[in-house]
Amino acid sequence: MKTYNYLYSLLLILLITSCNSDEVICNTDEPDVPQTICDTGLLIMTSDGSPGAITTFTLDSIQKPVNTPLAFNNIRTDTQQDFFGVYTNPSNYDAYNRINDTYFVEFPTEQRIYKYDIATQARQEFVVAGFYSAPVFNNGNLYAITIDNFGYASNPANFSIETINQNDGSLTTLITDSFPLISSFNWESMSSATDNLENIFFVSGTNLVSFNINATSTNHTELVPTFDAFDNNQGFYGLELRNNGNLLAIRNRNDNLVTSLELVEIDINNLTATPTVIFDFMVNNIALNSEFYSTTYDACDDMYYITSRRDATTTDFYEIDLVTSAVKTENFDFYLMGIESKNN
Repeated sequence: MKTYNYLYSLLLILLITSCNSDEVICNTDEPDVPQTICDTGLLIMTSDGSPGAITTFTLDSIQKPVNTPLAFNNIRTDTQQDFFGVYTNPSNYDAYNRINDTYFVEFPTEQRIYKYDIATQARQEFVVAGFYSAPVFNNGNLYAITIDNFGYASNPANFSIETINQNDGSLTTLITDSFPLISSFNWESMSSATDNLENIFFVSGTNLVSFNINATSTNHTELVPTFDAFDNNQGFYGLELRNNGNLLAIRNRNDNLVTSLELVEIDINNLTATPTVIFDFMVNNIALNSEFYSTTYDACDDMYYITSRRDATTTDFYEIDLVTSAVKTENFDFYLMGIESKNN
């Protein structure tokens, strides 16, 4: 009996020790099941300089939980050629590969893509061609979408889904398709998301394109079938996948009847249904720049992040708790871009 008591005590000590370790967080309801720590932080790029001048780009990390003022932990700093100006910086042209801890950011106007190895702090530069945008990782592979007509689709909208070679930046076309266009569809306003299984989503204007990796097929959904430039003008950007499987996007409405700016949830099983409003930016006195912005989402704590350029010298940072609608914000006198959660 003493032997059994000793073994029980030993197991209890081991359990308590593991729960207090830095490697696992224990669920008190199921103390024998360790859970991976979620709060691994954010990656973000900053830049300074003026158009036509030498520009410094810095890749930083931000520790979570986020506190203001933000503390930027430097990973790497580089000075670029003078054709890199603050007005040609990317918006949602970044991607993070959690499998090998690498970060990619595309500068489409300069036809450059940069690969950062976070662990070694090394960087590679690739010169690329083509009007592709919204790079996104799925199971370690890097995908993007290319728009015909120099990146600005006409009717019908012609596009192709590509993979990006992570060693040289070259493209391989997987499928080419088209759809009738009633709003806009272009590389500048494109954003993307993935379910990390077999589906990738791209949105621009009111157009949602789904790509199934296993079937190598695409599907187009018109999110606003009654779109009209004057009477029902809407646009979606900042696409992310929520932890319930639905899509998140910023919806901008500006027409004769309604002006609104909202974060909405799109039912993944009924894409044509009216989106559910999750957060109202205007009610919270938040204005966003749909041209110079970046977004990311942390599935571990249901947080949505935005960087938005306010003017020539100021960028705003937002953390939005999608459960409580609580907002943390801070503004900076330099440009923030390319924000990524390391949890996704």
